[in-house]
Amino acid sequence: MSESLGNSTLGEVLGGYVKVFPDEEDRIDRLRDSIERDKPLNNRRNFNGHITGSGIVLSPDRHKIALVYHRLFRLWQQPGGHWEGDYDPLAAAKRETTEETGLKIISYLPVDSDAPLVPLDIDTHQVLARPEKEEPPHYHYDWRYVLIAGGVRLTAQAEEVTGAIWVPVDDPRTSRFAICIAKLHELGIA
Repeated sequence: MSESLGNSTLGEVLGGYVKVFPDEEDRIDRLRDSIERDKPLNNRRNFNGHITGSGIVLSPDRHKIALVYHRLFRLWQQPGGHWEGDYDPLAAAKRETTEETGLKIISYLPVDSDAPLVPLDIDTHQVLARPEKEEPPHYHYDWRYVLIAGGVRLTAQAEEVTGAIWVPVDDPRTSRFAICIAKLHELGIA
């Protein structure tokens, strides 16, 4: 396993994110504080918060988006999961997307070609306690990347998701990450 990105590099990526999306500086305050405290953000046992990687997965024609029905959260959402053992959050997003959907990812669309690790979106949300896993409430910093699928055949991973579907990009089931859909349109990606 290769070494993961350190917090100083994550701070640089975060700076790049603010350059692309300057109106979102306030949304990333908690994450910036975690990076500055030098806590390991690729460790799911860091209960101050840790990074997850998600795929905003577009069909080959870019007209549809892949969603998975999450077993624990009981809702349709983008595929994704913990950044652990991967070099960076983008690698985690690709790995989790393939695991949860069975899709082969053929390309990644960076929002900044000069800073390819800058995600489309960073969402900070609190995760409820899971006593069965000895996890108190904590935060996820979900780094969301635009991925293009090489095909349309979906195979849901039974362990964490119970379904996988394609929906039109503007389908109501994408409302949980509406900011991502707005950015896809703004950037002319979908």
